[in-house]
Amino acid sequence: MKQFFINNKINFLFLLISFICVVSVLGLDNISFQNTSWLYGNNDASFFQLGWYFFQNDIWRFPLGSNPNYGDEISSSIIYTDSIPFLAFFFKIFKSFLPINFQYFSFWYFLCFYFQLFFSFKILKKYTNSNLYSLIGSIFFIITPIFIFKINWHGSAAMGGFLLCALYLGLTKKMNESKLAWILLILTASLVEYSTMFMLVIVYSFLRIFNLNFNKTDLLKLIKDFFIILSFLLLLLYISGYFEIRIADTLGVGFGYYKLNLLSPFDPVDSFNNISWSWFLPDIKLTRGEELEAFNYLGLGQIIMLFTAFLFFLNKRYKENLLSIKNDKQIKIFIFISIFMTLWALSNKISFGAFTLIEIPLNKYIFAMLSVAKNTGRMFWIVNYFLLILSIVIIFKCFKIRTALSIISLFLIIQIFDTSSGIKKRINYFTPVAQGIDLKDEIWENLFKKYKIIKTTKPQSWPSQFTKLSYAMEKYHVKKTNLAIQARINRKAAAEARYQTYSNFRKRKLTSDTVYIIDNLGHLKHLKNLFKNEDVGFFYRDNIWFMVKNEKKLMNGTDIESFDKIEFKLMKINKEENFNFKDKDNFFGFGWSHNFNKPGIWSEGPTSTLLFKTNENYSDMKLEIICKPYITKKNSTLDLDIYVNETFDKNLKLIDKNQDNKIEIYLEKKFIKNNEIKIDFNFKNPISPYDILESPDSRKLGILIKNIKLKSL
Repeated sequence: MKQFFINNKINFLFLLISFICVVSVLGLDNISFQNTSWLYGNNDASFFQLGWYFFQNDIWRFPLGSNPNYGDEISSSIIYTDSIPFLAFFFKIFKSFLPINFQYFSFWYFLCFYFQLFFSFKILKKYTNSNLYSLIGSIFFIITPIFIFKINWHGSAAMGGFLLCALYLGLTKKMNESKLAWILLILTASLVEYSTMFMLVIVYSFLRIFNLNFNKTDLLKLIKDFFIILSFLLLLLYISGYFEIRIADTLGVGFGYYKLNLLSPFDPVDSFNNISWSWFLPDIKLTRGEELEAFNYLGLGQIIMLFTAFLFFLNKRYKENLLSIKNDKQIKIFIFISIFMTLWALSNKISFGAFTLIEIPLNKYIFAMLSVAKNTGRMFWIVNYFLLILSIVIIFKCFKIRTALSIISLFLIIQIFDTSSGIKKRINYFTPVAQGIDLKDEIWENLFKKYKIIKTTKPQSWPSQFTKLSYAMEKYHVKKTNLAIQARINRKAAAEARYQTYSNFRKRKLTSDTVYIIDNLGHLKHLKNLFKNEDVGFFYRDNIWFMVKNEKKLMNGTDIESFDKIEFKLMKINKEENFNFKDKDNFFGFGWSHNFNKPGIWSEGPTSTLLFKTNENYSDMKLEIICKPYITKKNSTLDLDIYVNETFDKNLKLIDKNQDNKIEIYLEKKFIKNNEIKIDFNFKNPISPYDILESPDSRKLGILIKNIKLKSL
């Protein structure tokens, strides 16, 4: 036993360091598998944990990753909640023995730290044969900004150990001896995070090709091996639930947005979270996508070490010392891989700071295929790790051990000091449940004893009230919800869920087992118009509006007073009102959608409603609407009916593609009650961009309203 501990002392040291790191990041109390409150708040861990909570407390289904209670009609699978599916599958096997509020993310973060240390040490030890030097070098990897940046924000992407394992296998093992390890590595990564899996497949492919003897036997062997890996991978992707959504729904914002900038390795500021990772280097203003997924700051210590190692590499004085590196075939292959991954990370739009140097236009179908791996900035992560390894090894080869130890220790001190502010802020980011996240009003506990379903009035991928209610859903053991965040959803299913929800509301149909969370003020105004005379309770508690069928009796004085103040927005005569979807107090009822942060709002679905009131008693009025119809090759005419306060007004057939149209609606006094006006647009043939293969957008679009004006007659 004593010999066992002696032989594994480095591993035990890594376990101890990893434990200390996790305690530093989480705090001792939050390591407990039954403490989940720290996962909820203003970070993505909320939906990681909630996805697991619903998955754990559901039956086994097929595909195994199916998670229908989380998302309900817009659910996908545990794959798309970034809940570390590998661990989710494992722990669900033992769900009968686990508490209902079980979490494994503290264990996951421990594994992340451990494998950063383990594989970086193994690689460095291979090239230096020095335990102490390799140990000091491995510390760089657990404090590198790209690792700490992700560890508490996007846990599934934080496993740099996968990339370091790939470097370890590629640099230190022969391909014919590591095939099984590569297969297991790729398959395991696919059950953690897809972009990491994607990188591993690329690295493995290059290694196999560059280590190939180009003869018939080896070519057939290569094809056979790729077929085996691909077959196992596709089977696992299917079984685990990757294909619960359409392929088109895997496309995100798009290739070339979350990309690397040439200055990203030197930009220390994470502008998205307003965190600087350097005490010395200034902020380099990059685009939002480059600041977020392409954050790749090296750290001042690593930057200086990299340039120093490069100078040593070029210096003839150290030529003989570095022959083993210069002649190492695997290092040469990884240099080529690094160039390829860097170019991929830069995408088709190569930028230097705020300046675009090269932009290559892409065919829309090529653009769509590349957008499957849209987070191209992440492709530089393995390059980051490789450059760090190479720098540490070059310094070791150029000097005697004591001198080399002194040099990298100095660089490590610089690195720690430079990045300490960013590390500290990310460590403080993990705190127990934030004030306001744990709902205070006693009505929630009373309602959730009776109601176990929560639904939002606007089913979508990122619902507005998720953060406030995520902790409560686990705390009060909710059974089903569509108030869910998922990395990918079936866009068509989400659109149809919205249309069905709005249709049910218009028909005054509510289910009696559900708490409805009201998404926005426009929805609240429309719902009041529909249900104010029904036995429906409207509540405003903890800054959240929600409604429950048959519970009007529970409304207190504050609820009633707040509800009475809800009314249609005033539209003044002869004042032009410009439409923007971001406006909180607006004229939109059900059936409207965004215009990608540009002015105007799109009608979405079969019916869209405008709500407004006037404070003047004019005899008759006219509403002028400036809009643009969504006309495509599949619908040369947009056919719609218009109703004013439930009374048919007219039918329109719009044909002017890409041109502004003016719609005039005459508002007769006899149809107006209490100065309130509700206008419904019923579209007979709305179509989505997906229907014509224009984009993955599955919203059924009708008209883009730019502005409206009310005139007296």
